[in-house]
Amino acid sequence: MSGSPTRAPGRPRSAAADTAIIRATLELLVASGYRALTMEQVRERAGVGKATIYRRYGSKEELVRAVVAHLNTGVPDPPDTGSVRGDFAEVVRSLLAGAEISGALTFMPRMLSEVAHDPELREIFYAALVQPRRDLLEAILRRAIERGEIRADVDVELAIDLLAGPVVYRLVITGGDVSDLHERPLRLLDAVLEGLSPR
Repeated sequence: MSGSPTRAPGRPRSAAADTAIIRATLELLVASGYRALTMEQVRERAGVGKATIYRRYGSKEELVRAVVAHLNTGVPDPPDTGSVRGDFAEVVRSLLAGAEISGALTFMPRMLSEVAHDPELREIFYAALVQPRRDLLEAILRRAIERGEIRADVDVELAIDLLAGPVVYRLVITGGDVSDLHERPLRLLDAVLEGLSPR
């Protein structure tokens, strides 16, 4: 009996079709939002057959979850540059580079206007986009506490809100324009650190 692996019946999935479906869904979400999105719109825009899309995603919710997961691929491991400012700068650089490639910066402002009214979409958005970034900031801040760069009694969750909130606000009011986001987070960190540093 041969030890060679057997291939599952049917044609292998097309990577080009996968990419086309994700891209089409993202474009439609940015243009019209979650509630207006339909599987048929995605199929037409992606230029794929009905069977192709439904073999991959059984519902609109599954499809959007996959798109959000795709946008989350640029989250790095917590860096250790030796300082909280260096760690934060490295994270900002990495996240912005990944977000510009994936399209997250135009997707997020649009979705933020919808997640408040849709519990299922909010859960998808939070689990795949928000929580991983909060976890990353928490790791950086807790390491800074260990180094003595910030106080041990700091409310870490509040500190994360202080660092992330203004960035999200800028994304919303600029519609995803990141022209001033490469330096603004570091200025923000410097301002926040004044309140977090040992007294």
